[in-house]
Formats: sequence, C-alpha cells, structure tokens
Amino acid sequence: MNDTTASDFAAAEAYFNRFVEAFGAFDGTQVARLFAAPVVALGRDGSLTSLPRQDDVVRYYQAALDRYHRDGCRSCRWSELSVVLLGRRAVLAAVTWDLLRDNGTVLTRWRQSYNLSLFGDDGPKAFATVSHAD
Repeated sequence: MNDTTASDFAAAEAYFNRFVEAFGAFDGTQVARLFAAPVVALGRDGSLTSLPRQDDVVRYYQAALDRYHRDGCRSCRWSELSVVLLGRRAVLAAVTWDLLRDNGTVLTRWRQSYNLSLFGDDGPKAFATVSHAD
C-alpha cells in the first residue's frame, strides 16, 4: 500500500524542479548538491556505478552534462512523476526525462527512478538512481 501524502509528492516535485534548474546550468557541482554521497547509479545497460564521495558525484554528472551538451542538449524537463513512500523519511520517485534541443524538440527520452531521503532542511537528496531498461 502506498500512503504517499501530498507533501511527499510536493517534495519530489520540488526536487525535480531543482534538478532541471541545476541541469540548465550544465554545472556538475550544482547537480551534485541534489545527491547525498555515497550514491549508487544503475544504468540502462545494467552497469552499476558507485560514487562514494561528493567529488565523485560532481565528476560523474559533469561528464554526463558535457556529453549531453556536445550532443546538442540545451535543457531538460520531467514528466509522469510517480512517488512511493519508503517509510517516514524516504520516497522512491520516478520520472520521465526529456533532453531538449535549442528549438525545444526532444533529443532523447528515458525513465529513471530516484531513492530520495527526506531528511535535512535543504530538501530531498538522492542516494540511489535507476535508469529504466527499455
């Protein structure tokens, strides 16, 4: 049973809105502030990446941002948010990501889940991500 409250859903929405803003700066440091190290990332290909320190998170996301920018991405947006409560202070939130070109057309799309900790005063932080396999 999913006892997710409106505030849990709002916290996840706020997290992804902050993510879009940080992504738009194409700055790995800003994106990394949305994560609590250590972080584990499961890729679509089944690869598992461990990011034990915050500077590892910065490098990981800066490399991704650089690649996206090289490929023509200039912004992103999320949609189709679903949230599942994981105890009192954590949620599993899934969104569909669109990476967008300058003209607003979709460069690529995928679905990804984030384990979000709701502890702390500065908003949710992800500690694990899963890129959904096609």
